[in-house]
Amino acid sequence: MLDAASSPAELTDPTAILTQAILLDQEGEAATARALMRSVAALRPDWDEPWLRIGQSLRRDGAPDEAIRAYDMALARNPARVEALLARGTLALGNQDPSGAVDLLCRATTIDPNCHEAWHALGYAYFARQLPEAALHALANAGRLAPDCFRYACDLTELAEQIGPSVAVTVPDWSDGVGLALAGRAARRRGDLDEAVDTLEAASALLPDEPWVLKELADVYLSALRPEAAEPVLREALRREPGNLTLLNDLGVCLGRQYRFGEAEAVLNRMRDTEQMSAVMLFNRAMMRASAGDLAGSCADIEIAKGRSTDVVAALIAECTLLPYRGGMTAATLRDAMTLLGNALPRPDRPAVHSRAVTQADRDRTLRVGLLSNTLRQHPVGWLTFAGFQALDPADFALHCFGKYDENDRFAQDFARHVAAWHSIASRDDAAIAALIADQQIDILIDLSGFCDGGRVAVLAQRAAPVQMKWVGSQASTTGVAEIDWMITDRWETPPGFETFYTENLLRLADGYVCYMPPAAAPEVSALPALANAHITFGCFNNLAKLTDDTLRLWAAVLDRVPNARLTLRCPQFSEVNVRDRFPGRAQALGIDPSRLTLEGRAPHREFMAAYRGVDIALDPYPYSGGLTTCEAMFMGVPVITLAGDFFAARHSVSHLSNVGLFDCIATTPETYIDRAVSLAADLPALAHLRADLRRRMLASPLCDAPRFGRSLGTALRRVWHDHCDHHRVAHEPERA
Repeated sequence: MLDAASSPAELTDPTAILTQAILLDQEGEAATARALMRSVAALRPDWDEPWLRIGQSLRRDGAPDEAIRAYDMALARNPARVEALLARGTLALGNQDPSGAVDLLCRATTIDPNCHEAWHALGYAYFARQLPEAALHALANAGRLAPDCFRYACDLTELAEQIGPSVAVTVPDWSDGVGLALAGRAARRRGDLDEAVDTLEAASALLPDEPWVLKELADVYLSALRPEAAEPVLREALRREPGNLTLLNDLGVCLGRQYRFGEAEAVLNRMRDTEQMSAVMLFNRAMMRASAGDLAGSCADIEIAKGRSTDVVAALIAECTLLPYRGGMTAATLRDAMTLLGNALPRPDRPAVHSRAVTQADRDRTLRVGLLSNTLRQHPVGWLTFAGFQALDPADFALHCFGKYDENDRFAQDFARHVAAWHSIASRDDAAIAALIADQQIDILIDLSGFCDGGRVAVLAQRAAPVQMKWVGSQASTTGVAEIDWMITDRWETPPGFETFYTENLLRLADGYVCYMPPAAAPEVSALPALANAHITFGCFNNLAKLTDDTLRLWAAVLDRVPNARLTLRCPQFSEVNVRDRFPGRAQALGIDPSRLTLEGRAPHREFMAAYRGVDIALDPYPYSGGLTTCEAMFMGVPVITLAGDFFAARHSVSHLSNVGLFDCIATTPETYIDRAVSLAADLPALAHLRADLRRRMLASPLCDAPRFGRSLGTALRRVWHDHCDHHRVAHEPERA
């Protein structure tokens, strides 16, 4: 027996050397392992085994072209080696050579008719060759040979649905476990998530070695917006099938939905070979890299993905979601990009809403207002909209929520008492959601998520309601969706002349475009910390993705002008060691001395708010400004210096500061931004007075006046509805005298 500790130099038998090389390869010593394998190939030039092992190592290491050459060397020595034919055929399929793949995989199935992996791959090769009947029969053969394989059952089902009823196939006699898993999958698709969980857990007990059942169970949890439940399931699936790219992708998405972007990035970075990564995987990694502060890596992933994606909409969503965070971004650039995305969304032959004429009586009846979002909870959407919605007159407006109801969220529980109904949209596609909204006869539909946070903007492209609007929730610029009639805004977010940057009509409210709901038990405002510290502390508690290079250069200039000042940054990503540890180096490269930085991570909301007690002046990021964070800073007595841009997300703080009357905190050039921060820091008595009075001032302003905001919002909604009625009145309705 070979001693695993034996030195390769002590081995002379080719078989023993190859065994040692395989062990080294499994332990991560790939280069050393392949060198030994090549030495075995030289010792035994007629043996196919070393070349097969070299190919497997290279393929696993992300070198498909070299792997192909190694497999070809193995086949030159043994043309009947099924493992080499299977691997070579799969790589040919990945290289867009379906004809070559069919030839190789047919040879494999001829040599070994019981090789279900070869039949499975052959099915996809036939489909790529546009031979649907042969594809279905090959996948069915794989299923008959491996009736416990849930993945094969899923692939056969999906391909049959894609091809349609024109091609019939005999369904394999699946095992009981696979049958249960298929039933759970069907339950998920029709939205019965509780049944899906129960059925898939039973299937997993019957198929303990089948990771794809666990993947399906994780998909159910993700559909139910329960990523914390999906995570252990995906980790178990990866334990059973380490290195599986699909499972790694799903785990990365799962971690990202828990705002653990650094962990998500690290998981997705385990997919080292971009050639083996699908466009979807690259788009997902791009999002996680951006959220973890790596905008350059994010942009690189998107460019690669765009070149290989066949899903134009997914590519445009990924690109447009990140555009507002890039330096030098303008409203015109965003409008053009978003219009491309909006135009690319699928439209039905007929709109979902039933076209109906309106009468005079419709003008002033109670309106059914739909709120489309999965973030109707303790979330920026909730903090900035619930007060306004709750202040609407229920005799005039009946609210219908379309999205996830979080029964454990205090905000959601309270808001539910103010709505007429809450409709689940879990597992429904866009057309089904649009049909649901139309069936509820919603008059005005308001999107509150955009293209992020599980948003369903494409539902509005189906024309789900007679009047459709965008408000809050990833409201960074125009949506570019022609069917969205209005954008709720104000005179500071979109001053006169900005209409050209929006495909929507601009519905400017009388004051600001949001109403901030302060937390009921907010910490008290502290004395100015600079008085005790003998130095100014600047701070920013915004998302790391907003901290662009332009932002850090601005802050470096401010710190240079206030030599003893410090800068405190807080965001959830800094709870992750890998993200926090690399940030000081980036900051230093852009002119900020790391010794002047304090980096803090996530915290419960009250503790997060209390952290402002250690900040004298907040510095807004650029170009994507703070929204809720600006409101929270002011509520804790901390003024915010902002640099106004020309697109929506570049002017959030402009609106909030203007609504409170802090016009002196708004800059229009980088130089003015720096000067105003320095000036505010130089007058501690004035800064202390502003801090002591800012909460009172804010509460007395329209920004926190819910009744006033409710009247403004209600008036605007009714005015828009009247405009709709005037354009859709019954043609022969008699006019009033």
